[in-house]
Amino acid sequence: MFKLTPILFYSLLLLTASCSSNKLSGSWEFIDIYNGEIRQTDTLKTKTNNSRYGTGILTFYPNKNFSSMGNSGTYQMENNLLKMKYSDAEDTTTMKISNVSKDYLLLFSMTGSPKTWFYKKVKEK
Repeated sequence: MFKLTPILFYSLLLLTASCSSNKLSGSWEFIDIYNGEIRQTDTLKTKTNNSRYGTGILTFYPNKNFSSMGNSGTYQMENNLLKMKYSDAEDTTTMKISNVSKDYLLLFSMTGSPKTWFYKKVKEK
């Protein structure tokens, strides 16, 4: 029994990590950027994209690749942090996942002036 416990624990750990990243999988429509960290989407759900920053789609693939407005790269998740490495960049962009659900994504940029990026899930047809 003791020999199975570490294997079971490791399997559950891998399953938990893959479930978190599976919530990210798919395409997300950029809606807007807000000052500070926002953790709840309640007041944002009715918002549509009329941002001065424009529009865009951020897509996370199950194979740990992503694409965003003609750029691509790889991503990984550690705890509640999303680490994105663009193919043509030296540095890794790290954002805190403030909220992720089947319909909404809030990413918090902790560098510079703290901002929350709000996305809505793109419905597959």
